[in-house]
Amino acid sequence: MLKAEVFRKLLNLWAIFIPVLYYLLPQASARTLLLLVTVTIVAIDFIRLHINGIKEGFILFFGSFLRRRELTNLSGATFLLLGCLITALLFARPVVISACSFVIVGDTFAAMFGQNIKGPRIFKKTLIGSLAYFGSNLIVVVVLHSLLDIPFWILFSGALMSTIFEALPLPWDDNFSVPILTGIGMSLIL
Repeated sequence: MLKAEVFRKLLNLWAIFIPVLYYLLPQASARTLLLLVTVTIVAIDFIRLHINGIKEGFILFFGSFLRRRELTNLSGATFLLLGCLITALLFARPVVISACSFVIVGDTFAAMFGQNIKGPRIFKKTLIGSLAYFGSNLIVVVVLHSLLDIPFWILFSGALMSTIFEALPLPWDDNFSVPILTGIGMSLIL
């Protein structure tokens, strides 16, 4: 059972294609592809929620991957794509790569550790989950520092900001808000 849970949480890394796309392609091409993927997923998610036959089929095949609230609301994947798309439209390429990498990797490891190891909570998040979020993003900082022309301290600050934004009880889905807020923060210190 634990192996299935870990595998399901690792599937959250599917979105790593976004920063990879931004690294490999010119920004205009990456934005266009991200826009097409986002529009497609938002449309599928909207149809999933509003057409009964499709709703039941989706739950049958993908229900084990959805959180309880996602059965009746937009999925975390939709919010993540929307957040990364807005980040991509607002900020420079290195900021997009960094902010999106932080939320994708950090959220995956926060879920793996925070949901499986009990401990004190900060707001509604576990301290262990927040530490896993930040710790995994320190690895992302090292990788990005070798790939991007951004000073280490700015990447470190971005990872820290992303961790704080993820832990705060913001009124929006954190998959949506964290990359945007991290992008704003990193842009202010660049």
